[in-house]
Amino acid sequence: MTEVVVASVEMPERGVFLVRCPESFQWKDEIRGRRAVVALDYGLDVGEVMSAGVYDPAVHGPRMPGFRLERLLQDSDEARLAENDGLAAEMREAFVKGMGPDAHEARVCSVRLSFGRTRLFLRVACDHRRQDFSRATAEVKRLFGVSVNVWQLGPRDEVACVGALGVCGRVCCCASWQKRFPVRIAAPEGMNQAGANGVCGRYKCCWTFEQPQGE
Repeated sequence: MTEVVVASVEMPERGVFLVRCPESFQWKDEIRGRRAVVALDYGLDVGEVMSAGVYDPAVHGPRMPGFRLERLLQDSDEARLAENDGLAAEMREAFVKGMGPDAHEARVCSVRLSFGRTRLFLRVACDHRRQDFSRATAEVKRLFGVSVNVWQLGPRDEVACVGALGVCGRVCCCASWQKRFPVRIAAPEGMNQAGANGVCGRYKCCWTFEQPQGE
């Protein structure tokens, strides 16, 4: 019986997927960290390979993955990725125009077009209220024929997305190594509000790792 090889692939927006590899896939080579073209429910896209190995129901679950790894990313794919960046910029402009009078209240922090050019991913920050993006997404779909995923970001998410320097002079934890925001953050007693908050205007994530004096 031919062994089935599967790989865990991290996608930029949608988390980690277990995908089935082609029979010719040389998974025993050093592939961790390599980018790969995968076929997902919305078409082809590019993710980063985290691990690969022979499918084991006890480890990977009883259901064989339906998504596929097509191939490792090749040098010839870089030109398409560059073209996608240009198309994504055009779609961003169409999205902003589609927002109409509300455009001044939103900041598009990131935009990415899937490798197969079937889906656009947008992260948008707004200061005051929950925004309705339906008109803007409909305009992008009308002009370019792609589906659109929009995430509205809060203050912490915006800093994590675009990056910033903390008051310590280093890149903010959320924009460098930190994968998730702490569940609870408590500033030291007696700390004034200005000193307790980070550049996002919320409590600094690093307070979670601070220890009281004497401990």
